[in-house]
Amino acid sequence: MMKLGFRGKVFLGIIVIVLINSLFITLPVRRIVQDALSLEYQNRGLSIAMNLASRSQEPILSTDLLLLKDLIDNSIRSSGDIAYAFILDETDRILSHSFKDSFPTALKTANRASLQSPTRIQLLNTGKEYIYDFAALVEIGGQKLGCVRIGLSKTQIDRTIHDLLMTILLLSGCSVAVAGAIGAGFANQVTYRIKCLHKASEEVLTGNLDIQTSFRKTRGCWSITQCRNTECPAFGNQLTRCWYIEGTKCAHCKEGGYANKIIGCRECDVYRRLSGDEIQELAESFDAMSKSLRIHIRKLRESRKAIEISEEKYRRIFDGSMDMVFVVDSDGRFLDMNQAGMDLMGYDAKSDFMNQMSFSQLFSNPEDYEAVKNDLNTKYFVKDREILIRTRLGDDRVSLLSCTCQVDSIGGAIKGCEGIIKDITERRNMEQQLLQADKLASLGQLSAGVAHEINNPLGLILGYTQLLLREEPPGTQPYEDLKTIEKNTRNCKTIVEALLNFARKTETKKVTVDINAAIGQIVTVLQRQFEVAGIHLTTSLATNIPLIKGDTEKLKQVFMNLIMNARQSIEGKGDIHVFTEYDAVTNQVVINVEDTGSGIPEHIRHKIFDPFFTTKPTGQGTGLGLSVSYGIVKEHGGNISVQSELEKGSVFSVTIPVLLSEASSEIIPVKKPALTF
Repeated sequence: MMKLGFRGKVFLGIIVIVLINSLFITLPVRRIVQDALSLEYQNRGLSIAMNLASRSQEPILSTDLLLLKDLIDNSIRSSGDIAYAFILDETDRILSHSFKDSFPTALKTANRASLQSPTRIQLLNTGKEYIYDFAALVEIGGQKLGCVRIGLSKTQIDRTIHDLLMTILLLSGCSVAVAGAIGAGFANQVTYRIKCLHKASEEVLTGNLDIQTSFRKTRGCWSITQCRNTECPAFGNQLTRCWYIEGTKCAHCKEGGYANKIIGCRECDVYRRLSGDEIQELAESFDAMSKSLRIHIRKLRESRKAIEISEEKYRRIFDGSMDMVFVVDSDGRFLDMNQAGMDLMGYDAKSDFMNQMSFSQLFSNPEDYEAVKNDLNTKYFVKDREILIRTRLGDDRVSLLSCTCQVDSIGGAIKGCEGIIKDITERRNMEQQLLQADKLASLGQLSAGVAHEINNPLGLILGYTQLLLREEPPGTQPYEDLKTIEKNTRNCKTIVEALLNFARKTETKKVTVDINAAIGQIVTVLQRQFEVAGIHLTTSLATNIPLIKGDTEKLKQVFMNLIMNARQSIEGKGDIHVFTEYDAVTNQVVINVEDTGSGIPEHIRHKIFDPFFTTKPTGQGTGLGLSVSYGIVKEHGGNISVQSELEKGSVFSVTIPVLLSEASSEIIPVKKPALTF
């Protein structure tokens, strides 16, 4: 079925209303006219019947049938709607009638009048039409002489009612036509304006907010009030009514937007004279809405641009920070994390980190987390708190935590917090190395002084002991005692010489050094010896290792000490693996010595480079090997570090920088962007 538009609905509605109104008028009018005509017919029929009855008294008494016939004929001629008339005597014998053919006998008893009811009306159906039958008693002195019967056809009433209905239908048709024409005109005006609004709304949906639906105004508030204030935004404005404009200068206008102004404006004479009907008001308010939306959208775009600039600045600072920057909610779930934090924690995908980690899981020590949580709950911030965080690989990193809570301004509840974690592991290692260097320097000075003071007495003791040994025959008790003194004196001199070597800065002869070749020479010497003891010594030497400047013998001493320490940490069978690589980013050569020994306990790991510190039994080591190696590496501008795990082994890493001016031609300097300000 085709859907009706607004115009069709208005047109159809008006026609239906007119038709229903005509129906409601026709039915009662028909009823009223029918009742009125029936009553008039009954009154007229009774009048004719009673008149004929009064005139029929003498002819009935004299049995003058001819006169009765004349009376009946005159009555019929006097009214064209008399269907029949007849007169009966007191015995219901027909005295005269108007029927041309035979008299219908059934008609005599169809309606009877009596002394109790001298007149009677009866509606009879002849099969062709309805007839009102009127019976009037003819009497004299209370004695019945006969009865007069008159029949009036109801057809005239029906015809009159039919004509009336036709007239009403004709008038209703004319009313429908007039109402339809008026409704169509009204619907056209309304639908045209509605279509304009619909088209305007579609334009607004496409983003065109400059659409104008209402007509230009030839009159405005300035013309009615004779205003000449050109600074008023409503002055001369032919597109927008003054009650839709903010900041009007009229003394009667309220300040503010449309919601504040319209209440007062409805009482204004300008509003009463210029405001239109509902559709016109809708069109004007639609135009005002479009203008307001245009202004708001412009402001939103400006605000959005400012927000985007601010967001870009924040995101640049957030993502560009070299420290871990994070945001967590009140339940400790991470909401955001920068790339530096992802790299520090060892995650590639941010979603993995968000799903797997919580704020409490960052901390290696539960005590650190409880202390931080307590400060956040009481002070709402933490500043430069040193903690240990655990990465995805299980490494513990020394870090500084600074964190600030986001507090709800209404309820005072903590909504979350944001903070920065700075990895200071390298700085702590450097501080340890500096402390180690200071300690070594102090011990070196002390060792040099002690060695010089006791070296000469030890030489005298050894010399006099050897002189005494010449005079004592071997095998005697004095000879054995003197040999014991000689042996221990030589041990003391060995320690003193080691102290002197440790303290004395011997001249370093830097030449071109092939790290791989130096390591290969040491491995060649030790490999066979290690294999006999069940130690598998292997190497993985990178081919892109550049030549460096250094003291070959001292570097060999470092590698020898590291490999021998690895050997001594292995009980029984095990593996030692030496591998090298070149780090082009830092421009350093990296030498790693990895073993499968017993590992170094964490509580002594920071002491292993201290002079005279050793875990070996008495007589098997002086505790100076790693200290000397540390000094040699530092002398070459490098660094030495260790990573160890109990029962799994240790990895000693030596890094030696490559000077570009002294490196081989294969090394390509890394170009970095420079500041231009």
